[in-house]
Amino acid sequence: MNADTSSGGVVPGGNFSRILAEIETRHPGVTLQPVHWSDKPSGHMTPQDMFALALEVDALLARDEMLGAVILHGTDVIVETAFMLDLVLTSNKPVILTGSMRYYSESGYDGLRNLLNSLKTILLPLPPDMGVVLLMNDRLFAARDVIKVNSLNIDAFESSEAGILGYVAGEDVVLTHPAGFKSRRPLPVTRIEPAVPLISCYTGMNGSLVDFSLDNGAKGLVIEGFGAGNVPPGLVPSLERPLSTNIPVVLASRCIEGGVWPIYAYEGGAAALSRKGVILSGRLGGPKSRILLMAALGMNLKTKAISILFS
Repeated sequence: MNADTSSGGVVPGGNFSRILAEIETRHPGVTLQPVHWSDKPSGHMTPQDMFALALEVDALLARDEMLGAVILHGTDVIVETAFMLDLVLTSNKPVILTGSMRYYSESGYDGLRNLLNSLKTILLPLPPDMGVVLLMNDRLFAARDVIKVNSLNIDAFESSEAGILGYVAGEDVVLTHPAGFKSRRPLPVTRIEPAVPLISCYTGMNGSLVDFSLDNGAKGLVIEGFGAGNVPPGLVPSLERPLSTNIPVVLASRCIEGGVWPIYAYEGGAAALSRKGVILSGRLGGPKSRILLMAALGMNLKTKAISILFS
């Protein structure tokens, strides 16, 4: 991105070749295969874009000479794209997503450092089947755990409950706890179901947003509840409607830590909703739960199998 005086803000700047030229002077022994996939701002990415990107990266990684892939991505929805790749990629070669919190022409631009560190990490190499990794501000995060916690700060990403996978120390990359990581098992996804709304709860809420979504063709729903996964009682009758027709409803939490747990049995509590057939997302937040539900529906899984997948 670059500042643009005519539009009064920051817009895609076409700096791809310029950044690559800087990288090649610093890593003369590394052969890069540049792919200018898109200049979309991060917020313009759709789940279909994310899925198409995953398939294209997988096809490139199938070539013997490819050691891994580094994907440059805007930071707004980078964690969702990373999670989609983590679900879909069949290759066990390392894949790292990175970006920048400051635009290219801004003082202290962080993108070049993040890209250089991503290449170093690819060349370690990372252990096979580690899963897709996000590298930002000298730290490595697992795609399944990382969230964006700050809209402006250069230190914008965390996975506080799971911890980081590693960090950059000078010219080295130090891995912290990859040995305890479960091997990634990709899903056999050939398509995704995009008609999955994400609805966040608010106090005093009724079921009108759920009813609207169902009336407009929703094939699944993700609800972000309060706390450990609790929703206003006025929402419950509308949630019973999709459950009666085998449209899956997944319950996540608005909280960034802790996740959903079946503790509360009052009307709208996660325990009561679970008994009605609502699927609990565990520690997976709303946006990633939506990605996973899209993939599950694309695999034509029924509600019971989707519940097993989330558990």
